[in-house]
Amino acid sequence: MSKRILAVDDSLRLQETLSTYLPAIDFLVAGAAGGPQALDVLKTERFDVVVANHNMADYDGFRLIEMITDLDYSPSIVLVCDDDPVVRQKIREHAMAYSIDLLGTLSSPVSRDMLVSTLVDVADLGGADTEGSRSGLAESEFMRGLMTDGLSPVFQPKVNLRNGRVVGAEAFARWSAPGGGLLGAGAVIKVAREQGHMDVLTYRMLELALQQQGKWRGEGKDVPLSVNISSVNLRKTDFADVVSGLADQFGVDPSMVRLEITEADFDVDDRIPLENLGRLHARGFGLGLDDFGAGFAPLMKLKSIPFDEIVIDRSFLARAAEDQTARIIFETAIDLVKRLKLSSTVEGVETEEQLKLAKDVGADVAQGYLIGKPMSANEFLIWIEDYEDGVLIIPGLT
Repeated sequence: MSKRILAVDDSLRLQETLSTYLPAIDFLVAGAAGGPQALDVLKTERFDVVVANHNMADYDGFRLIEMITDLDYSPSIVLVCDDDPVVRQKIREHAMAYSIDLLGTLSSPVSRDMLVSTLVDVADLGGADTEGSRSGLAESEFMRGLMTDGLSPVFQPKVNLRNGRVVGAEAFARWSAPGGGLLGAGAVIKVAREQGHMDVLTYRMLELALQQQGKWRGEGKDVPLSVNISSVNLRKTDFADVVSGLADQFGVDPSMVRLEITEADFDVDDRIPLENLGRLHARGFGLGLDDFGAGFAPLMKLKSIPFDEIVIDRSFLARAAEDQTARIIFETAIDLVKRLKLSSTVEGVETEEQLKLAKDVGADVAQGYLIGKPMSANEFLIWIEDYEDGVLIIPGLT
């Protein structure tokens, strides 16, 4: 079956190039004149790969990557951009952060050889409806990697918007693929869900994150950590005891750990999760409601859950920076958190404009690529030292 390619460019050149270079027997090429039209097309039709000009007038490659994450399927992406290695690295990091399968970055004008070599493996994929196979992780390989060195945590810094101080980090999963490269958190979670192992993934991430936190504490560095937990684990009657046991094992103070549950993933009518959250809260663990605004949890029921932090979904900030109506909704969300006497964290801060907006509306904490990318434990400590010594400056923060 031919693979479907969507060429996104504010001119027809890219579509013409792909149609000329790619054999019609292997690839069917369609076109979209810019980001908004591409979004409309991608919502109504499925494509295996999106090949886009990074430097479009209305959308750049970063925004296109974010747009693709809102789809109900996961096309791969190829970006045509300048030869600047810094730009290319930022694109790769952005794609990893959003768990997008970036096949490559091509120089303009696109050569036939580079295009074909980038897309040669696509012909062996199972099609747009079988994106789960793209991970290439068999169940045995996934489970073996969980227990060995396949899975590792990375840490993204969080800063207080009022005084600029580092207030901790969020731990994300990264998977070291046997053939090289990394899978981001979204891709790892997707594989775990497909194979029915979200509980194992959550336990392993908790173990690795708290183990690292204990090492830092042994070195005299107390770093508060936020770790995502699954609703699958919350439904297990012994979950609170397991978490407490891990904290004891690694010498971690529960008050330095915040467990985050995604709003859309949380069943407020299930008794066992509520009991687990209550026990964890009583034992001193922090509790955060993640991706607030993206799910459908009734606010009247959420009020009875002992959350101490609300994490505002990144889409709120991205839209609020561009649209007045969206800004009003964003401000209202922050004000609601204040009235509930909870802390508000804004994710996805990537520009000075977004940082200023988060500060102006009174958000408490921010994280995002403008502040720092997810990084290894050693890189994170270096980042903290550079930031606290004034070597690293975050534009617009101080």
